[in-house]
Amino acid sequence: MQTMVKLTSDHQYDEILEIFLAFNTEVKYEKLLDILLAKMIKLTNADAGTLYLLSDEKLHFHIVKNISLGINQSANDISAFPPIDINVSHIDNVSAYVAVQRQVVIVDDVYTDVRFNFSGTKHYDALIGYKTKSMLIIPLICHTDNIPELIGVIQLINTIDPKTGEISSFSNVMDEFLLMSIAGISANILANFLHIQEANNLFGSLVDVTTQAIAERSAYSQHHTQNVSMYCRAFTEYLNSRFNPGDKYYFTPSDIEELALAALLHDVGKMVTPLEVMDKADRLGSMIHDLRHRFVVKGYQLEVSLLKNQLTPQAYEAEKTEMDNALEFIESINNSAALSDEQWAKIDELRNMTYSLPNGEPISFFTKDEIDALSISRGTLTAKEHKIMQEHVMVTARLLDKIAFPKRYKNAPKLASNHHEFLNGTGYPRGISGDEVDIGARILTISDIFDALVSHDRPYKKSIPLHRSLVILSEMADEGKLDKDLVKLFIESKAWEGIADL
Repeated sequence: MQTMVKLTSDHQYDEILEIFLAFNTEVKYEKLLDILLAKMIKLTNADAGTLYLLSDEKLHFHIVKNISLGINQSANDISAFPPIDINVSHIDNVSAYVAVQRQVVIVDDVYTDVRFNFSGTKHYDALIGYKTKSMLIIPLICHTDNIPELIGVIQLINTIDPKTGEISSFSNVMDEFLLMSIAGISANILANFLHIQEANNLFGSLVDVTTQAIAERSAYSQHHTQNVSMYCRAFTEYLNSRFNPGDKYYFTPSDIEELALAALLHDVGKMVTPLEVMDKADRLGSMIHDLRHRFVVKGYQLEVSLLKNQLTPQAYEAEKTEMDNALEFIESINNSAALSDEQWAKIDELRNMTYSLPNGEPISFFTKDEIDALSISRGTLTAKEHKIMQEHVMVTARLLDKIAFPKRYKNAPKLASNHHEFLNGTGYPRGISGDEVDIGARILTISDIFDALVSHDRPYKKSIPLHRSLVILSEMADEGKLDKDLVKLFIESKAWEGIADL
């Protein structure tokens, strides 16, 4: 193959520097690829270029640029182009040859060169009205664990002599060693960038799996974590439209991503919360089954007492009626929203109800847990169950503490763990207050409460209309639990639009 002569200008050194400066500042992989091809075209004074990426032992067209024809196509635009097979038994294509041999190839004139099959190039020239002449094909080789690995090929077309304006040979452009060094450094940077991207994708996938596992475990939380995350994102974007960088309510893109991530993970501790507590739809929950069975046993005991003449028919009917009324009363209050004074009095009477063990010993008909459950004034959880439910926040903190979060997400565990803390110190688990609850956690708390209020799929309550839900948020702010300014801004933002099923 031809050898390039060393001819590197100050202009070319500037272009080389710009390539590496771009790699140091750009954060999107696709953009890096585009910059690399554009700079290599400019560096070699080429008119066109193609970037191929290796996948499944084939070179896939990824970016095509042609300055004179104004072509700038990405992978989506050129998906119809067939990939190039690099099977070693069939490498008459010059790019495939470069991929296999991993060396630079210079072609002075594709229409007279007999080493490679340029039928595809000639066919494409005819389609677009172009004349390809000179070519420079460079392999992109990175080194992983000191093992060379091909990631793609750059093909440059028609270098233009700046003095004559005529198409020239790439052998006059730049020292081959320097060009290969640029390609090698670029390939290593791209490979490292891709590895980071793959690690980020893996991390994101694990987050998705975790949130899906929570959703699969409990029907009521099926959309909760996703909704809360979307509220946080929509609300912070609204805040950015209202406030300038540097303001306490302004969020950088990384801040927004961190908060959205924290929202997705805020209920991960519920993975270990007992379902009979988390999904408890009424006061008694699973205890109702044992209680109903006890009433059946009590009925049999009354019948036995009647048959043994231990009860008169009148006494039997009276006790059976009392028992039936008690069961009917229990079934009626099990799902009621609130208890009246009369119902409270009847619950007290139930404490005196008994039934007999097989040996005839009378014992209390109701357990303490059942009486506590029937006596719940609000919601469906007893004080004991509330404590179990609240433990999910501490479990969340412990679980997230085991994850090595990337630096940009370092505050996500703290945000997730503080989503039940209130500004007045009445929240849990730590009872922190004021400035100890940072802005992100305040937003997460507001979003979490809002979704809980308007949700249609909670087994223990009906959804609350939007207007009333916003009033409740405002009342909680007036009580000092929530940030008044943020609640007001949240209401103004209408962050729920397009997300909540209202």
